[in-house]
Amino acid sequence: MLRFHKVLLLAALFCSFSSYGQFRPGEEQLSGQPGQGEQPAEKQIPSHVVAWKTRSFGAFADSVQIDTLWRNFHNYHPAYKTGITHTYTGNYGGAYLSNDFNKRLYHTDFYFLRGHDAYLLTPSQIEYYNTTTPYTLLDYSQSENKNRSNETRFNVLHSQNISPRLNVTFRYDQAKSDGQYNFQQHKNHFITLYSSYSSDKADLYGGVIFNRIFNTVNGGMANDEDLLNTETKYVVMRLTDASVAFRNTYVFLNGEYRLGIRDSSDQKPAFRPVAGLLYSFLYSGNLRLFREGEEQNNQLFFPDSWLGTNVTRDSTRLVTVTNQVQLKFYESAQKKYSFGQRVFAGVDVVKNSYAAPGYRDAVFPFHPGVYQGAVYQGPEGRWYSPTWSNAYLGGGIFREKGKFWNWHFDGRQYFTGYKAGQTELNGVVTKPVRMAGDSLASIRIAGNLWNRVPDYYQKRYFSNRRKWDHDMVNEQLMNASFTWFSPVRNLEAGASYALINNYIYHDTTGIPAQTKDEMLVLAAWINKEFKVRNFTLLTHLLWQKASAPRYLHLPDLSARVSLSYELLLSKVLHVQLGADVRYNTLYYADAYDPATGFFYLQEEKKLGNYPYIDGFANLKLKRTRVFAQYMNAGSLFMNKSYFTALHYPMNQATFRLGIAWSFYN
Repeated sequence: MLRFHKVLLLAALFCSFSSYGQFRPGEEQLSGQPGQGEQPAEKQIPSHVVAWKTRSFGAFADSVQIDTLWRNFHNYHPAYKTGITHTYTGNYGGAYLSNDFNKRLYHTDFYFLRGHDAYLLTPSQIEYYNTTTPYTLLDYSQSENKNRSNETRFNVLHSQNISPRLNVTFRYDQAKSDGQYNFQQHKNHFITLYSSYSSDKADLYGGVIFNRIFNTVNGGMANDEDLLNTETKYVVMRLTDASVAFRNTYVFLNGEYRLGIRDSSDQKPAFRPVAGLLYSFLYSGNLRLFREGEEQNNQLFFPDSWLGTNVTRDSTRLVTVTNQVQLKFYESAQKKYSFGQRVFAGVDVVKNSYAAPGYRDAVFPFHPGVYQGAVYQGPEGRWYSPTWSNAYLGGGIFREKGKFWNWHFDGRQYFTGYKAGQTELNGVVTKPVRMAGDSLASIRIAGNLWNRVPDYYQKRYFSNRRKWDHDMVNEQLMNASFTWFSPVRNLEAGASYALINNYIYHDTTGIPAQTKDEMLVLAAWINKEFKVRNFTLLTHLLWQKASAPRYLHLPDLSARVSLSYELLLSKVLHVQLGADVRYNTLYYADAYDPATGFFYLQEEKKLGNYPYIDGFANLKLKRTRVFAQYMNAGSLFMNKSYFTALHYPMNQATFRLGIAWSFYN
């Protein structure tokens, strides 16, 4: 509670600053009405807010919408905002794996943290703001009640300009989920403070991010049949004293200085950049702590004990420091065949660390050997802690201002270090087309070709409960996709093709493995919104097929269907009433290993073939949004064992309420 009060105090201090703003052309703006009075004490400033994200280490900026959407506001879960269905440990904050193979892309570089990727704040996900008046967003939601099976989220975002070019943004996300089943508590705390400076000749972005995650892991149900005939609080779980904690820290800085000319072709001369020099710095520190066995003997669940003790206190670390320089030549919007170019070079210094096989005591630092003072000197290494330096070169060409088509091609090659020989080639083409009577329609063709070195932890790892040491070769991937967008028809349809050699997966024992077989993954999807008067039917359909299902388990069909009715009350209150249904076909959904946090193949039991139903109501009154949701309503009347991963049940039917306030002055 003390930490929470400190956060609110810091947010209040930001609100006390005076603010000004400037805007980038083409960015979306939000406006607020100034107050009125016969003799105002001070000049009222109209509220305008623009936002954007950067990519490719600050080389490009893309505008984003301010979070004011109220339709489907109830869809709050970070993973389900972009995915239809997931393999999931059951309640908010728990590990998950997307059932959409093409969306198994991660923002984190820490292999053990991929199962929590959607919850994290990372530099590539930061939204930068420019405001004329302070912009604040408060988001709160809660299910059940504060004393029973509670799930609570509280998020704060505050952004304001110190000067027309300098902005400071603070964000704090907190989530706590007790879970409906025993030993299922999750806690997330994310905090970031960052700033941006924008002018004609220079941009500067920088900040710090702290991600903290704590999960109690229960190993799933001891008897799956109890789900239909036993109250949740009496269901026996396989583990009672296991937990995992993550500590993740980012420090980042991107800067660009531009050379250009004053373009006098318009009535008002504007600066037109010709070339830019960019520098980027990124520090990523990661720590995973796994604890179990202090209160009970877990030998039945964990038969192996490689450190010679039934008490586990594993720690795993990954620290990465990246420095990159870029030289960018801008395209000219006035020239039809002009395109931009960029070249870049970088060095990643990486250190990973975990217990070495010679270290026989995971609990106390009293390992037999030679000590100088309190420092262990051997004879065997206490930690396996190598350092790698990976140097790479890359470049790209792009066209982002064309009316006929836009495209982007880039690639990089690692030539020294652990990743020597890794190659990454990427390309995307977007072209407006008039199709089916829609003049705003467009197509997008994307593809990549990767020759990827296995992750540090895919090849070698040692801990009390799990160990492996593999001689793996590079994983080769070729992906291609075609997507058609039709805004007039509210339609998106597409297909993808992925060809993979030397695919790396987690086998039925839970450890990384590699197949020499070639694997093909095909997918097709359609997202369509139908509107008839006040009714809206939103459909998302995904079909997937893997040519080697013994290495990759995917549901053949995943679907989300949302039916809603909208109305306006008293000319001010917007209301959306409806129901969400999510579904995937029967398949061998992956199991979950608490010792590593990995999802892995299982052939014990098929899961799926039941609808997950949520009833909802979304409301908007001026700048306030509210949702009420009854989650997994199908468990009240369907005699189905709802599981999201092997032995991990979904939450039973529960009520959830959320509210968000936006302030622009």
